[in-house]
Amino acid sequence: MNESDWGLRSIRSEHNDKNTEIVNSTIEKYRKKNYTPVQNISIDIKTKENTYKLIRLTDEQFHILRKNCILIHEDYLHLMHLSRDNDVIFQSFSKMYATLKEISGESGKSYDDWKGSFSFPFLIHFKKEEQEFSYLINIHNIRSSIEFRLARLIYADDESFERGVFYHPFQDFPRDEITYFINYIVGFLTGYFESAKGQFDEYFFKTVESDLIIFGCKDGCYFDNNYETEQEFRDALQELKNMIKIN
Repeated sequence: MNESDWGLRSIRSEHNDKNTEIVNSTIEKYRKKNYTPVQNISIDIKTKENTYKLIRLTDEQFHILRKNCILIHEDYLHLMHLSRDNDVIFQSFSKMYATLKEISGESGKSYDDWKGSFSFPFLIHFKKEEQEFSYLINIHNIRSSIEFRLARLIYADDESFERGVFYHPFQDFPRDEITYFINYIVGFLTGYFESAKGQFDEYFFKTVESDLIIFGCKDGCYFDNNYETEQEFRDALQELKNMIKIN
């Protein structure tokens, strides 16, 4: 056996648990403070028609699954109605972000960091007439709004659908069920925030640079500020950054 063979043998025999320990300790060392790990927590959502299990996904899980899905048209009139409802927190980036993070872990990275600042992907799993169905839903902000990007999972070798094209809702998850489902999520998040907001009011801020928006929590108060000029936006952002240095 030559020297290169011995080298390969040495590499292969390296203890996997030790490697995992090194990787995990390195992640812990360099990741940001107060990081809340993403776990596959679930919420059961019951309607008159069915029971849906909503399961939080990691970015890796989300990216794998969305390769085999078709997009569903979003009902923007419904989202506009929610944004005008002062009884829910949907119109507040800061409250939606903080509550989603508290319940399901840190935001993912599946967003345009110029037009958005958070992404919470979930799997929707349910049965209908003894058949199982799965959808993806990504709750994310884009520009000045929050969207529920919905997609139906299909088999990898299914060529009957054109990927990248938006479809109207299917009979297994019709529009009225989707509307109820989204209303339930918003109502659930609102109720959770109102009952537990004092427990997760740590200082933070995030930006949507495309629309000169800064949102966050300061001194226990949530804020969502939209600035008229880029200079006002930059000045406010610098003030918040200075507060981090002071603290």
